[in-house]
Amino acid sequence: MEVNVTKRIKTPQGKRYCPVVANGSGRIKPDWVIVDGEHQKHREGSYYLEWREKGQRKRLSVGNDATVAFNSQIRKLKELEARAQGLEVQAPKEDPTQYPLRSAIADFLEEIKLSRQEKTHVGYRTSLTYFLQSCDKRCSEDVERIDLLRYAVFLREKKKLAPRTVHNKFACVLTFLESQGVPKLVGKNDKPRFVETEVEIYEDDQLTNLYAVCSLYHRMLYDFLLMSGFREQEAMYVTWDNVRFRANVIEMRWKPQFDWSPKAYKEREVPVPDELLKALEVYRKTLPTKRAAPSALVFSTKSGKPDTHMIRALKRNANRAGMAPGDFWLHKFRATFATTHLRAGVDLKTVMAWMGQTTMDSIIRYLKPARRDEVIHKVNSSFTGPTFANRKRVAEQPPAAA
Repeated sequence: MEVNVTKRIKTPQGKRYCPVVANGSGRIKPDWVIVDGEHQKHREGSYYLEWREKGQRKRLSVGNDATVAFNSQIRKLKELEARAQGLEVQAPKEDPTQYPLRSAIADFLEEIKLSRQEKTHVGYRTSLTYFLQSCDKRCSEDVERIDLLRYAVFLREKKKLAPRTVHNKFACVLTFLESQGVPKLVGKNDKPRFVETEVEIYEDDQLTNLYAVCSLYHRMLYDFLLMSGFREQEAMYVTWDNVRFRANVIEMRWKPQFDWSPKAYKEREVPVPDELLKALEVYRKTLPTKRAAPSALVFSTKSGKPDTHMIRALKRNANRAGMAPGDFWLHKFRATFATTHLRAGVDLKTVMAWMGQTTMDSIIRYLKPARRDEVIHKVNSSFTGPTFANRKRVAEQPPAAA
């Protein structure tokens, strides 16, 4: 009596069910199949169980995770062996009060798609897809603490994700379970941890080298991000009628024509320096009439559509300037905006309002680098007083002979 596992993959001849490759312990080697006698790696496709009943071949889909497929193979084999011995095996009955996990996730993602930004929806979709790959529970109510701990290990060891990414995806699953009314399953120490890195900002020499290789368009974009503190998508959907030249203000407004809303659905106005407004006026005069119209996007493609390649272009420009692309990302302009204003003495609440932040914790992390120079000055001053005068005089004398 056999229960085989195959994987349906794409081949030049079409889709085929191919035998899986087992490792030394007999478990399925993830993504590896046998194609025409050769071992090949295929990430795509789903696993299937195959067995025979009364001479007829049966086939059952068991998802795209090798561990789940292996466990399903063992269960099916035990079921068939029990039947062969004349034992009655009852399939688990569906509880009409329980909601299948996959269906619950599908409905949850539909709500996210309708109520949140597409980027947020994609993040939740990826997190919950990975959760389904690591968890074989049928319903949300069946999920236990051990399933979440296994999920964190799955993300780290199989998906090779960074600690902060593991933390974020774990949080997405917790949010989903909470929406399903599942009681709190994990404690504070169960949640994946990551090192909270210090805020990084752009130094003057970095910006100087970057601007030296940039087009007018990209220099304008980077100045805009630097002096307005706008997020990537906020800059992507700002229009010329949002730039109030006489009031020295740039507005962040809802854009129904682009099916786009600001983060947390909060509009705001940000005061900006004369330097930025003068540069924007010069840049606007270089644009075709259609792209300079009040309703046109400030930063767009030649066809007037939103520029969705801002980060890619930034890294390309950094590489062209002979700097490490990994040191350049769009949010770093926002961090530089916050730190620059805090160094200049603008209070926390004002900077928080300009950035569209909702909590003090989200802005206070920028205060540390903003005060670094001030702290260093105070530290130097602390050790120059009369208390340490004698120590300094002794230190300046030649050391005594050993």
